[in-house]
Amino acid sequence: MNLSMASLVDSTRIEKILLAKKVGQFLATEQADVERRTVENVARVLAQDISAQVRGVLAYELRQCTRLSRDLANKIAKDIEQVSGPFLQATRVFTDEMLEDLIPDLTDAVRAWVARRSDLSESVMGVLAKVGEETSIAALLRNDLIELPEHACTLIVDRFGGNRRLMDHMGARSDLTLVIAERLIEKVSDHFRRLLVDHYYLEKSVAAELVDSSAYDVMWQQIRDATTSQIHAFVTDLRVNRRLTHQTVIEMANRGCIKFMESSLALQTGQTVDSVKQVLSLKDVKAFVRLMKKANVPDALAPRYLGLVKANLQAA
Repeated sequence: MNLSMASLVDSTRIEKILLAKKVGQFLATEQADVERRTVENVARVLAQDISAQVRGVLAYELRQCTRLSRDLANKIAKDIEQVSGPFLQATRVFTDEMLEDLIPDLTDAVRAWVARRSDLSESVMGVLAKVGEETSIAALLRNDLIELPEHACTLIVDRFGGNRRLMDHMGARSDLTLVIAERLIEKVSDHFRRLLVDHYYLEKSVAAELVDSSAYDVMWQQIRDATTSQIHAFVTDLRVNRRLTHQTVIEMANRGCIKFMESSLALQTGQTVDSVKQVLSLKDVKAFVRLMKKANVPDALAPRYLGLVKANLQAA
């Protein structure tokens, strides 16, 4: 291809890209039916263009449409990922039933775009959980804009229970039922096991069996003879690395390190350690309750905090 021919091809593609943008923007607004049908015919031609860039621009603009011909929407949805993905994550032209029919025919990379939607119904999540592969299941589990129903979680655990990476993604969620949390406890890594125990306050007998106490023993050896500043630095490091849990705080305080609790509550609430110490003197019970709420201490764990604080005060 000579230079002039290459320039002509580039010029034509640019013109098509501009046309695709205009067509998409036109269809994204309310128009008379006759005009809409005419422009949709142009969109059908552009949706079959050899250039993925042209098709991608068209799809990106059409994602804002509230209504679109079924054949055109399906054509875009079944295109390559760079074209169909952004469209499927945002479009509202498909009903739940349409999405359920469409999902099995998509590649898993494209399913992942669907799994990131903020409006997934329970039935659509169920289909994703049933037919999705690792990429789309990971996207679904990491979607914090939705609440995962127990049915979908059950399917995922049944299918991918041996996949530690996916089980850890599920273990990081805060919307699981107790039944799912208890099923996960043996399938996740140590860090997420402690998170599950902390978030869902599994029965102490269950926690004792399933949480590796040796990890707490190792932590205790690191802080038992540490100075106040060293303990605070240790707690800060745990928090930065998202390893600081209420269960960890309780374990360390129960072993005798109330300073660990003081530093943890200070970091979690944005208060100074001295102000936390003042609250933990229990001179103002209401202030203690406010501190627990501000630190997001689960209601089931607050009595354990209180018991440890009272025991420390009595020992002093």
